[in-house]
Amino acid sequence: MRPILRDELKQRQLEILDAVAAFCEENGIAYWIDCGTLLGAIRHKGYIPWDDDIDIGMLRPDFERFSELFNRENKRFYFSTIDYDETFLYSHGKVMDTETVLYEPDKNGIKLAINVDIFVYDNAPDSDTEMKKQYDKRDKYRKLHNLRIIKTKPNGNLVRRFAVRCMRLFVKFFPKNYFMKKMSENAKRYADVQTKRVGNFTSFTRMSCDKSAFDAFIYAEFEGKNYRIPKGYDAWLKAFYGDYMKLPPEEKRVSHHHFEAYLADLETNQLRK
Repeated sequence: MRPILRDELKQRQLEILDAVAAFCEENGIAYWIDCGTLLGAIRHKGYIPWDDDIDIGMLRPDFERFSELFNRENKRFYFSTIDYDETFLYSHGKVMDTETVLYEPDKNGIKLAINVDIFVYDNAPDSDTEMKKQYDKRDKYRKLHNLRIIKTKPNGNLVRRFAVRCMRLFVKFFPKNYFMKKMSENAKRYADVQTKRVGNFTSFTRMSCDKSAFDAFIYAEFEGKNYRIPKGYDAWLKAFYGDYMKLPPEEKRVSHHHFEAYLADLETNQLRK
């Protein structure tokens, strides 16, 4: 397999983004460029200089429609999410380029493909106390999931190492993606309740934002093309980053992603079922 370097990796990510954006526009599915990609569009009109991935956001109803429809019409790109793929081990969705192979963090890790992350946002309770409980439960399920799939030796003192080994034996009794499914169920807890805000219950932050941020969508430039962003992008970015126009310290201007990417042998690539 031929290694894929950063410039080609970004080009393939942009091709995925274009395919997702076109599909959503054609099918009336509301999407937006999200997280660091949205921040990059507003602050840099493209990738954050030290970043190397693309994020897309959707509210739960649009995410469900996208999950159901995308793979019916696309041949090169394949969408995976825990609710539709029993072998998928991530709490959010990924659209993957089946012409490639990507390992996180290396060939001893998880096998995927060059991909774009799709994050789903769910109704959040109006009570801060109830929202904290929901985030606490999410984090508990993630810790149990990591114990279930991560094989590195535990660190710390003897008592901690013993406790981790005992917990790993316990979680082995559950299917590999059991705790990710529980996280997904927890995220949908208020799906049928009219609430004023949304939260990020399948990812890592504890943000919340008023739904008025999504009253309408506009377009912003990212790497020379225009993509949807929430009209309330200022409130959305502040919910994630606070003063988002302020650059981080130089020592933090580094990529936090570790992977190896290759052009796939199409005859043996097993991404599609």
